[in-house]
Amino acid sequence: MSRACTAISSAVTAALLLLGGSSLAMEPQKESEAQQTRASEGSELYETLQRVTHYRNFRGLKIPTQVIGQLARAQADAAVAALSAQAEQGNGDANIALVRVQHWCSSMMSSRQADPDAQIEKLSNQLPEDRLQRVATVLQAEAEFRNRARASCAKARFDYRAIEARLRAAADSGHAASATELAQFVRDPAQKQALLEAAAEKSYAPAIYAKATNLLVAVQRGQTTENVSAIRELLKQAGRSIPKAKLDLANCMAVGCDGHPADALTARAFGIDAARDGEPTAFLSMARMPWGARLPREELLAWQYFGDRLNEAGCLGDSYLSSSIAFAQTIALLERAQEPEGLEKARKQAQELWQQYGPRAMRENGCTKQINSN
Repeated sequence: MSRACTAISSAVTAALLLLGGSSLAMEPQKESEAQQTRASEGSELYETLQRVTHYRNFRGLKIPTQVIGQLARAQADAAVAALSAQAEQGNGDANIALVRVQHWCSSMMSSRQADPDAQIEKLSNQLPEDRLQRVATVLQAEAEFRNRARASCAKARFDYRAIEARLRAAADSGHAASATELAQFVRDPAQKQALLEAAAEKSYAPAIYAKATNLLVAVQRGQTTENVSAIRELLKQAGRSIPKAKLDLANCMAVGCDGHPADALTARAFGIDAARDGEPTAFLSMARMPWGARLPREELLAWQYFGDRLNEAGCLGDSYLSSSIAFAQTIALLERAQEPEGLEKARKQAQELWQQYGPRAMRENGCTKQINSN
């Protein structure tokens, strides 16, 4: 609802109250209670979105759930204090988390505050009314969260020199996670590669994934033609613990990006497994990539229902808004192409998929109640 419409509605309500009608006097109270309920639900959902976002951001690191909860509630100063205490005691994972929280705070401080009303107005033709109302509460909660996060980040005490010194020392001592983290910030390509190689030799999945990604980018840019076939093996190794790597493998195999002939049929198995893990980008890839075209249309629609349900539970993190739009458009397109029998089959299959893989997808994304508890 635009501000103009809200103002008109408020004016009409006030005029009716002045008439003294007792039955009319109850309506604003009911509306206010409904608004408060929606706002509370929006805040609760947005906290889940942030919790999932940080859980995914810390994948591969042993970070206390209490710290993740603090960040989800925009208590960056408390989270930084807890992580700093652990990092000073030699906890390399906590020190890496400080690096990532530092960058998160920087993005919070530098990002422009969008007007929720303007955003909703733009989305009014892209989402159904019930979903639009839910998105509106999330956008409002996001605006409030960002204000709190900025204030909290401003109070957070980052010892930048100490963090960097600890990161370099840990990398030098053979801490695979620190070496992989440091590789993102060094400019010398040879040094970057050496850091990743050292971490990958210890079977550290993020380092293996980074090697695969770097090689794939270099091939796509025409910077190298050597060892192209290694991309597939590296992605397979990383995909054992990183769902995104599993999806990248499926997409790569489907188009033959690694020197092998395109193999959409084999790729499909990896893509579906990434969807079972609840990888946020798996569902859109499924609708667009050749491996997804190998699926029956009812099954493809069922997986979109699955992903949409996962997103509405908050399990896709801060991609909630873009995912809501993508699911709304994709589902509408697929539904139009189905007969009533096909729609019923897709809905039934979606329910079966959720019962079978829903808990797994929620666990992988850190949005189960057990993981959320503090």
